[in-house]
Amino acid sequence: MKQPAYEHATVDLYASYEAWKGWIKPFTITDDERRYFVGETCGVAIRDADVLEIGFGSGSFLAWARERGARVAGTEINDVLLSAARERGIELLDPAIERIASGQLNRFNTIVAFDVFEHFSISEILNRLEAAAKMLKPGGHLLLRFPNGQSPFGLQAQHGDPTHKSALSRSIFEQLIQGMPFTIVRYRAAHAICGGGIAKNIVRGLRARIRDAISRALNAIYATDIPWDPVVVLVLRRDE
Repeated sequence: MKQPAYEHATVDLYASYEAWKGWIKPFTITDDERRYFVGETCGVAIRDADVLEIGFGSGSFLAWARERGARVAGTEINDVLLSAARERGIELLDPAIERIASGQLNRFNTIVAFDVFEHFSISEILNRLEAAAKMLKPGGHLLLRFPNGQSPFGLQAQHGDPTHKSALSRSIFEQLIQGMPFTIVRYRAAHAICGGGIAKNIVRGLRARIRDAISRALNAIYATDIPWDPVVVLVLRRDE
């Protein structure tokens, strides 16, 4: 009996990933995204800075950073998104940044990775943290957004994508950066945006209040002090 093609084909989980994510217009940016990036990068150099995005995906962050005068570069493995970046003159670097770090020493003010590091194994994360430390200028920042591995509310974000390999949290990064020239300067829920109409803002406000109340209750019950939001952001500063 002839086997179905899918039974002997090599599965590429990233094939058509951009379509699954809905990135049909790469390097476009919405007003909500602009507000989000402004809030999320508070205290991080973007304007007129050298900025690298690891796994740029839809390209919205690089488009926004360019608007603010940043000199941008990016990494990506999706051919459709790479083609879109080339059309726009984006400088592309090897996604395995550990292979090129020695040639990019002290180059970037800021390196960001939105929803990317959970796609790496722990050994890959270690390699890329060490590479980022080399590629950042002293005092530069590495900003990482990822599903909250310490919260049950992060399960959907973590397990809703079959390409995710590692569950992450602040405590995990505290261990991983031992011996590296990094200091954690921020760890909190992903920035909440305002705008988009009165009704939308009311709904967002109610959700935020409910989340905050649940977080306070859980921290009291479990004697902890961690964010319980589904997605969190960690900012590391490279030591001088």
